[in-house]
Amino acid sequence: MTPLRQKMIEDLQIRGMAKTTEETYVAVVAQFARRFGKSPAELNCEHVRAFLLDLRERGRKPSTVALYWSALRFLYVVTLGRKDFVEQVPRPRQARQPGRIAPTLDEVSRILAAALRSFDRAFFTVCYGAGLRTSEALGLRVTDVDAENELLHVQRGKGGRRRSVHLAPELLEALRAYWREVRPVGDWLFPARRNGGARDLTEWADHPPHATCMQKRFAAAVRAAKLRRNVTLHDLRRAYATHLLEHGVELRRLQVALGHAEPSTTALYAHVSNEQLRSIPSPLSLL
Repeated sequence: MTPLRQKMIEDLQIRGMAKTTEETYVAVVAQFARRFGKSPAELNCEHVRAFLLDLRERGRKPSTVALYWSALRFLYVVTLGRKDFVEQVPRPRQARQPGRIAPTLDEVSRILAAALRSFDRAFFTVCYGAGLRTSEALGLRVTDVDAENELLHVQRGKGGRRRSVHLAPELLEALRAYWREVRPVGDWLFPARRNGGARDLTEWADHPPHATCMQKRFAAAVRAAKLRRNVTLHDLRRAYATHLLEHGVELRRLQVALGHAEPSTTALYAHVSNEQLRSIPSPLSLL
């Protein structure tokens, strides 16, 4: 590992960036260096501009170009101390994406039932039942399950923030059933299998699976459930917010449970159903 890469990783960790963000940013910088065959420390803002324009010409999505910009901005501004980056490389604009519609209760039920492995079913159940991000569920340890106080402790949420969420009796029972059947070994609640998934249940690695692995397994469950639309693993978190909102949970409480810094972010997650819209009275009825 080069000293520059090591310093960037340390800077990301000091900032409390999520592990997935760290991996993505480092991969972007590596791709940038390969593009020009030099260390990024030897390159300048003109190289960054050419790199981003090349991404545009190759048809990469605006959101992807913006992600690459953010990674390179972190490298130059934070790790290399090159403040001229912000002035010389404009931030790419992103078209506002239409809000995704959360899976319905029936769709969530079908997906959970279609999960091929007990391990996967328990993992998806935690993502939905506690409204966790994929990285947050992967980061759970056995000691984070606080059955006595009915809490699930998220030690490192987005931005390194810690929070606790309600551990519902149904979720606790699902975890106990998973534990009895799968019998994972070690500190992680959802450890990876060694050798790419050995059948021996004692062959557990001392780390969780990669997020991409669980996303692929979720996509397989969605296909098995025969849903007619695309649903992602992150949509389970969106469904958590939407279904609780539909059942009367206040937006502020959802904001705390989801670990959002701003209520506007929570509002984007919480899709209001047609039934709720029809239940809103018109002020004409007050005349």
